[in-house]
Amino acid sequence: MQLQTEAGMKSRPNQDYLLRTRIRWVIQKSGYAALFQIRVAVRDREVYLEGQVPTFFLKQIAQTLILPIEGVKTLKNELSVDARCN
Repeated sequence: MQLQTEAGMKSRPNQDYLLRTRIRWVIQKSGYAALFQIRVAVRDREVYLEGQVPTFFLKQIAQTLILPIEGVKTLKNELSVDARCN
């Protein structure tokens, strides 16, 4: 799924925008700099992750950080692992 731009997200329900904001905050607070650049979209409480991370461990960390957030119904982790993306 191709993620929408932030401008496109603003036309989505306010709850999705708030959830996306919460997710971005959790990612930033995690301290894992490699996760700061991943793309996050939310549609009807379904979370979509896209982008690249350098290790499978970080792909799993992203999922582990997001799943417990209140309001997340499902998570589609489409992050790809590429050791060259440090």
